[in-house]
Amino acid sequence: MEITIRRIETESTEDKGIFETLFREYLSGFSVELDLSVIAQLFALPYFHGFISFVDNKPAGFAVCFESFSTYRAQRDMNIHDFMLSDYFRGKGLGKAQLNGIEQYCRDNDYFKITLEVGDDNVKAK
Repeated sequence: MEITIRRIETESTEDKGIFETLFREYLSGFSVELDLSVIAQLFALPYFHGFISFVDNKPAGFAVCFESFSTYRAQRDMNIHDFMLSDYFRGKGLGKAQLNGIEQYCRDNDYFKITLEVGDDNVKAK
């Protein structure tokens, strides 16, 4: 099983399609319909950083991250806001690999820290 993690290229039609498919799956766990304008708005944000995970070249997950700035450290930090793994790929180490990929990106680009929001009802993520 080959796992790869890469940044979303916001100008790429292919990446938008992959993200839309994964985002639809993600939203199916909530009682929310997909408004396609959300993706366009998200991809237009200058502080948006998205990551897509692949298992054997098949889209398997994504992370929606937002860059912010620590005034007391005078450095950028990254918040992982949405973190999704397709049901089929859960329990196979993909979540850890996806987190490691984001961490490596942040190390390579001199981010001061990474934060992760976890819902109160998400016992596994805690």
